[in-house]
Amino acid sequence: MIQTNRVLRELNHRIQNNFQIIISLMNLKKRFPSDNQHGDDLRFMEEHVQAMAIAYRQVYATGDMTEIPIRELVREILSSLCYIAGLQADRLEVEGFEFGDTIGLDQAIALSLYLAITVPPVLDQAVQATGIVTMSGSSQDGLLTLSIAGKSSVPIKLDPLRTKLMSAYIDHLRADSAPNLQSGGQQLRFMIDTRRYDVFI
Repeated sequence: MIQTNRVLRELNHRIQNNFQIIISLMNLKKRFPSDNQHGDDLRFMEEHVQAMAIAYRQVYATGDMTEIPIRELVREILSSLCYIAGLQADRLEVEGFEFGDTIGLDQAIALSLYLAITVPPVLDQAVQATGIVTMSGSSQDGLLTLSIAGKSSVPIKLDPLRTKLMSAYIDHLRADSAPNLQSGGQQLRFMIDTRRYDVFI
């Protein structure tokens, strides 16, 4: 088991390094002038790479390499997405998350990518309308409920690519998702996978 943990830690260390290289290259590319579409594409990649990197970094920090505290994962991803969107930290309100549940790396990656898809359009709307974005979370008997809310009276329409990817991440999580009709955001509900896996090498 000691050998397994050593191999897993080394693997995760290499993954983190690769993510950091990609992020550094994207940051370098952003310094050069580009048309709006190119800038949007670059931002899209940055949001996704950052979300995955956060999940890997956090699982590496736990030591056992299998579980991540949901609260810390969501908070760090939200902070990163706000920074990328240019939304000031005081315009993001985080409610709930008064629980200590953990999530496995497989679900954590899918959840991270789901957030990278659904949260930025709500943040962009808040930037344009100088509004507040609220993220709430609760957990009961292993059922996790996350809700992102802006100040729009109609759901924010995602572009076709975001819609397709969101559907894939929802399927991966075996989740239920619905527009938050009062705020233009989204709500996600799924069971936390409580299975534990032993890895043999």
